Amino acid sequence: MGSDDSPFDDVSADRDYLRVLLTAVCVVAVVLATATLPILAPGGTQSPMESLIPLPQENPLGSAGGTSTGGSGGQLGALNPGSQTSVGGSLDSGDSGDSPYQSQDTDPHFTVTSSEPAYWRTGAYETYTGTGWDGQADPQAYEGPIAVDGMADSTVDYKVRLAKSATSLPTVWRPKSVSRDDVMVTEYGAVTSERPLPAGTTYSATSVTPPDDPAVLRTSGRDYPEAIESRYTGVPASTSAQVGPFTDRLTEDSDSPYDTATTIEQWLEANKNYSLNVSQPPEDDVASEFIFEMDKGYCEYFATSMVVMLRSQDIPARYVVGYSTGEQTGQNQYTVRGMNAHAWVEVYFEGVGWVQFDPTPGQERLASEQQAMQNSSQDYSAAESGSPDEEFAVGTPTDEPRTEVPNGTGQESESDETEGTETGADGTGESDGTGNSGDGQTVSQPGEFVIELNRTATPGAAVAATVTRDGAPVEGVTVSFNGEPVGTTGPAGTVSGTVPYEDELTITIDAVGDADSLIAPSVPHDSTRAFAVIGPQTQQLTNASYELNTTASVSITGEQVTGGEVTVTATVDGVPVRDGDVLLDGEPMGTTDRQGRATVTLPSEPGNVSVAVERDAVSGNTTVVLERLSVATSPTLPLALPVAGQTVNATMGGEPVTNATVTVGGEPTARTGATGQAMVGLPLTASAEISVSKYGQTATTTVNGLFVNAAGVVVALGILIAGAVVGARRRNVTPGTIWGWVRAARELAVRALVGVAVVADDLLGRFRTRLELTVTALRDLLTGHRSPAALFDALRAWVSERLAAAEDAAGDAVAAVSTTKSNGDDGTPAARVTIREAWTRFLTHVSLRRYWTRTPGEIATHAIERDGLPPAAVRTVRDAFRAVEYGQRDAQEHVAAVEDAIRTIEAAAGQQSSPTDDTDDATEGRP
Repeated sequence: MGSDDSPFDDVSADRDYLRVLLTAVCVVAVVLATATLPILAPGGTQSPMESLIPLPQENPLGSAGGTSTGGSGGQLGALNPGSQTSVGGSLDSGDSGDSPYQSQDTDPHFTVTSSEPAYWRTGAYETYTGTGWDGQADPQAYEGPIAVDGMADSTVDYKVRLAKSATSLPTVWRPKSVSRDDVMVTEYGAVTSERPLPAGTTYSATSVTPPDDPAVLRTSGRDYPEAIESRYTGVPASTSAQVGPFTDRLTEDSDSPYDTATTIEQWLEANKNYSLNVSQPPEDDVASEFIFEMDKGYCEYFATSMVVMLRSQDIPARYVVGYSTGEQTGQNQYTVRGMNAHAWVEVYFEGVGWVQFDPTPGQERLASEQQAMQNSSQDYSAAESGSPDEEFAVGTPTDEPRTEVPNGTGQESESDETEGTETGADGTGESDGTGNSGDGQTVSQPGEFVIELNRTATPGAAVAATVTRDGAPVEGVTVSFNGEPVGTTGPAGTVSGTVPYEDELTITIDAVGDADSLIAPSVPHDSTRAFAVIGPQTQQLTNASYELNTTASVSITGEQVTGGEVTVTATVDGVPVRDGDVLLDGEPMGTTDRQGRATVTLPSEPGNVSVAVERDAVSGNTTVVLERLSVATSPTLPLALPVAGQTVNATMGGEPVTNATVTVGGEPTARTGATGQAMVGLPLTASAEISVSKYGQTATTTVNGLFVNAAGVVVALGILIAGAVVGARRRNVTPGTIWGWVRAARELAVRALVGVAVVADDLLGRFRTRLELTVTALRDLLTGHRSPAALFDALRAWVSERLAAAEDAAGDAVAAVSTTKSNGDDGTPAARVTIREAWTRFLTHVSLRRYWTRTPGEIATHAIERDGLPPAAVRTVRDAFRAVEYGQRDAQEHVAAVEDAIRTIEAAAGQQSSPTDDTDDATEGRP
């Protein structure tokens, strides 16, 4: 029965080879078609082959936090920022349409579960090239927690799930730790991967955020670290020549780097429109072009211009890319899409670190995103905090229009009309005898001295007092603040001093040596800066006085929790309160430094804490609420049961508590995640004590009645079983019936396994045979023993035979359905059942214990070689069973031969003793 004896072997080899040959020709045709399609397709389209084959990217790891050169990052958007980026499009193509920050793609790029909303940062850049940005930071392997410089305000825990492949992992600024050990970190704080991480990748991370309280940021000076100042204040000379003078005029009234930053930000938001329809990026200097020539742009233009303007004022700043907050789509969950790719600014503040600013008009950007979602028939709502003290949302009214004024702040200056004047003590502006007139102008008589301050007097502020007489500076005049000499005027008539921490300021000048001193009225905190002092003969001026502002503003930076370390900042009208005593509930805890800051540790017990700062007449206080830690649990099943799961929820003041330790029965078991939740298993006890610990607090709850609940479940199950038994008896269902069902199910499973084994055996055999025939045909063709024409004839004959076989099979199927008697309820033909029964009877004489794990061929071989059964009869049963199970032959035609074969097998088996095997039990597992 082997194929070696068949006269049709050569023809079969020809036919099988032709099938292989035709398949190869089809593959070649597809390859050629896909390769030539781009030639015929419109420019910019992608060939099918390109869509199927992943193409390697150049520069597998960008040093700025991505893995490719070019700003677009291909289809990855801001998930793949390169070591270089142009403004307005890709460096590779120069096409502004390639910019991911111009995209309106609504497909999700990643989702975040976070303890609070944030911007998701993927890269930063150092060097402005005129047309874009360059980064030179070499990534280093991540080896544990990242050191965080500067002040920290809050801790953010979050979990990210990528929906697109990424080489730069979105994180909150500033990342502290990440759950993956196969990533790298740049000195810009970007977390990157050497290889693209696929969609579906998840990771957890913890970040700290810098303070964004304006009161804290205003106290920062300009004493920057040398490494920061040298790297982040440079711009091309041509850019500085244009942008510098303009920014000088714009920010001339700014008293601090923070004021300078907000002035520039407000000017950009008020004077430039947001639009994605920017036809072509400038070729020379993007910042200068946008500031002086362009009316509209999108985030890349706004961020680049603000960085350049800040650097022209010697304030360190850098260009940052990533994603805005996105849409909140669940509790503590955010969906971030391609259209959320964004660019913004980070500004360095002394003693604080890098702080986020976003000069792009937020309302207009969110409205554009909302329109994109509506175009794709989706709803959209979003709210963000772009810069310190700035929030915006879709659908909320925009701020009142700002009037463009020379100082560029977008608001009218309080002293524009009164600079160099002082109103009367009653605030009416009328003359009070001090030389001031009612029209707000200082009126001096001949011989009068006039003192002018360079800023509003505020306790602790350094002011410069200029003394003039008849319009000319007076040199050699001794000036005293509240009786304390601060110095003598120089050639310009100016002397500097610090306003005392008192409730009023009295300025005294001594211009005549032994003559009586001249006393100027004190200057209130909201007064203008100039006043007149008349000679000694007009002593009636000595009684005039003005009050100073002595109420300090106290800000708290850091996590306001029990035992937490926070920074206290005290200011009066933006001026730091230096050397002030810091008190917690009246107890001295420290002294403020030159920036008005002090670090203190909060109490370890929950409750309200009064934080006060005092110095002389100046004082201020605030209240810190230290919330109590609480814990709640809920079962994952309808009831709390022993060894079942329990969800633990930790909160403080209604807010989730992340990374808290969860203890069950005194044993630490888990930590809470970004939503403040953790899953734990209950012990096999009557009750379980669950505790949550963090910030020096421990909250405990007890889950009672575990055994009672378990008993209730057992009783309920017993009732159900009893009901089932009663119902079964009523329907005459006996244990024997159920056991019969079990046996039937077992037999069905065995048959299924045997069927699978048969199919696998047949497929393997066919594959092996076809492979051998194909190799033979190829060898014959290559050696010249068979011509292509002969192969073609064989192919044609094979096709004809296949068609005829199909027609015969169809006819046989119709005949079998119409003439074969059905056996049982399943409608299986009787002959087929006979073949299967014969196979089952045959198996009872085979000494294989786990015969269902073997193929029919292996079973037959074992029966012949090990059990000594008649080979011809065994092969007859084997071949018939194969033919029947595959349904390729008529079962009826095998019945007679199989019946004879099985009688022969049983007769031979009866003459033998029970077969044995060293490892197989001949009777175990038989049906």
